[in-house]
Amino acid sequence: MLIDTTTNQLTKSIYEAVGLVEPESTKPETTKPETTESEIGQCGPGTTLVGDTCEVVENTQKGGGCLIATAAYGSEMAPQVQFLREIRDSKVMSTTSGVSFMTAFNSFYYSFSPTVADLERENPVFKEVVKIGITPMLSSLSIMSAADSEQEIITYGIGVILMNAGMYFVAPVMIVYSIKKAKTRLSF
Repeated sequence: MLIDTTTNQLTKSIYEAVGLVEPESTKPETTKPETTESEIGQCGPGTTLVGDTCEVVENTQKGGGCLIATAAYGSEMAPQVQFLREIRDSKVMSTTSGVSFMTAFNSFYYSFSPTVADLERENPVFKEVVKIGITPMLSSLSIMSAADSEQEIITYGIGVILMNAGMYFVAPVMIVYSIKKAKTRLSF
């Protein structure tokens, strides 16, 4: 609403205030035409079209987020977190064996990841240690980008799992064993 300065009366539009006829194209529509998703575009994963905007869908399923990586990198939009999500969604979840793997993995992962993510948020030093610790895993997962068929995804997936098991479990055990062995040799 505007005030016409010559008559000090309220007017509905600038055109009425200056004494002109309002053009058809600028009059507000009384009813909004229905828009379809194809006219607006598709919403991305995790969102749905409501009216003419994409809105975030609450994830009711357990296992939708990368909790530890999100806490380490500070955002779900961090490139490292997006990379993990992309590998999971476009490669692993595109196969029946990948879906089975993710179901088993999620039941294990979500048994401890909320606690680890909370610790990361509370302790900046621990957050940095976790960030450094998961960097080799992110690098090894990049191998999965080359997989196209279900057989390749299974083969590369097994390779990545073995490589990560070696990096995170076998190598530290071997280092500790070597140190203990060296200590016993030096003590004689």
